[in-house]
Amino acid sequence: MVQELLTEKLRPKELKFLILPERIRRQFNDGLQQNVLLSGSPGCGKTSTAKILAKDHPTLFINVSDESSVDVVREKINNFCMMSSVMGGKAATKIVILDEFDGASDQFYKALRGTVEKFAVNTRFIATCNWINKVPEAIQSRFEVIDFDPITPEEEQYVRNEWKKRVSLILAKLKITIEDEALEEFTKMYFPDFRSALNKIQSLNIGGISEINSKNIKNFGWSFEELYQLIVESRDPIKNYQFVVSNFSGKVDDVMSALGSEFIDWIISKHPDKSKFIPSILVETANHQSQRNLVIDPVVSLLSLIFTIQKTLLG
Repeated sequence: MVQELLTEKLRPKELKFLILPERIRRQFNDGLQQNVLLSGSPGCGKTSTAKILAKDHPTLFINVSDESSVDVVREKINNFCMMSSVMGGKAATKIVILDEFDGASDQFYKALRGTVEKFAVNTRFIATCNWINKVPEAIQSRFEVIDFDPITPEEEQYVRNEWKKRVSLILAKLKITIEDEALEEFTKMYFPDFRSALNKIQSLNIGGISEINSKNIKNFGWSFEELYQLIVESRDPIKNYQFVVSNFSGKVDDVMSALGSEFIDWIISKHPDKSKFIPSILVETANHQSQRNLVIDPVVSLLSLIFTIQKTLLG
């Protein structure tokens, strides 16, 4: 029997159960009042928030990365907005959720501008995106943009603490114990992406893992020690290519995340003589992360980042 995905089984049904900064909860205390564009890191609760806000309304859900043609706007969205609602009161307001909004085509954005304004009386639009810089300013101006990532150290600490508590609670429900040190490693690897964390937890549960500690955590793929060592020490491009493709082709986003602050911390700890290269490494990592969704094969982007860092470190 196929297990239900934890990402759906445990998706919060009310706003109070989401791990969010308090300013976002206040924003929606009275429900959805205007068109909103929710931006932030993957897995931080944007889509769940959108679905909660829309649950009492007639709703059209569009995954824009899959449906971004002009016809989707002209036919699917326009037809939905034009239909008369038999529901009264608050439920008479229709909601269009535009998920993964940063994956839209230029034609989609241009066609949408007029649609948002045309149906302003009876329809509200909720868009979600990871990369706000990919959404044209002419479109952003038609929404209230809300940043789901922490914007102050206090927000960061609050969200991180709540994130760890939720992970611990889910593991306990699944009868998987985790040491404090291992929980810190888990958090370092996946925070704030709760979706990826749930996918990993489900994988462990399926595999019959009942205990996670500081000794066995590396066996679960949460440590990139071997990759870090390869980047710093290996000059064999064929060996490097084969290692990366064999071990990481299915988790490009995880590796790119690990090549950020975690890799920098590792350099400072293990190879302080190479700390002078940290600014260059961070610039290259940021560039490749921002271009991640623009390439046809994401593994190529990961390999490019790794080889670029090696070139910086090894010359």
